Amino acid sequence: MKAIIIGAIASVLSLAALFPLFVSSYVIAFLFNLLLNLSLMIGMNLLWGFAGYLSLGYTAFFGLGGYVTARLVLQGWPIWLSLPLSLIFVLPIGAFFGWVLFRLRGLYFSAASLGLLILLEETSGKWTFLSGGHEGLALPSSPKGPSAYWLILALTAFSLAAHYVLDRCKGGYQLRLIREDEALAESVGVPTFGVKMKAFLLGAVIALLAGGIHVWQAGYISPASAFGLSVAVPPVIMVLIGGGRKGWGLLTAALFVSLLQEALWTAGGKWVLSGYGLILIGVGMFWKRKRK
Repeated sequence: MKAIIIGAIASVLSLAALFPLFVSSYVIAFLFNLLLNLSLMIGMNLLWGFAGYLSLGYTAFFGLGGYVTARLVLQGWPIWLSLPLSLIFVLPIGAFFGWVLFRLRGLYFSAASLGLLILLEETSGKWTFLSGGHEGLALPSSPKGPSAYWLILALTAFSLAAHYVLDRCKGGYQLRLIREDEALAESVGVPTFGVKMKAFLLGAVIALLAGGIHVWQAGYISPASAFGLSVAVPPVIMVLIGGGRKGWGLLTAALFVSLLQEALWTAGGKWVLSGYGLILIGVGMFWKRKRK
């Protein structure tokens, strides 16, 4: 059964790689956004779905990856080198963030991670020599063809594989024990800090690469587009709707949010954050009823 599922997923991804050859650019743009959402959701779910730690500031890595990649591309580095170099530059910072954040648990962890995201947005707006300030950075326009789509498709395949392996390895079982009772996990010898840090950094890798690919495809980055609420809220909505360890829930949530984004932006983009807010309220009411 597992072999059939893996074969089906591989077939779908192979077929998806051929889409740029016979579908319109509008469809490719929508699929790019869908795959971007799915990758970010999986990266965030590696910690939330398994260990129960909700990082509201998860997209801090998306923004950092975007900025480092933008700077490297502006210096003349090709995208296929800029993306791995962004990991080398930012992952040590991510490890420090994790060391700080994992001194907290539950609501305090979530609040601190959100504070980190706000801090990065404010800082990036003031450090004009690095970020271009609030005006942002514009990358030189160049013909990309379907390359950005293929990159995000490859990242999605990597994210799905990481989620699948984690669900079935020792680390995944340890994370689930942490979610159920962290004190108990520590008492039976689970290295809770190290296990959480590995999931945290794996999710950070996905977000960093997603940010770099997105910036290269869009050709522009600013503090708001890197660290703002319009970027931070969609992954939270997705993991609250479809988070957990079931692949179909993840895909359904990513598709729902992608269609919602398309509808809101088509309507003029003025009600994007309002739409997100209403969805969050609805999700909160649903979970409240489900717990009763």
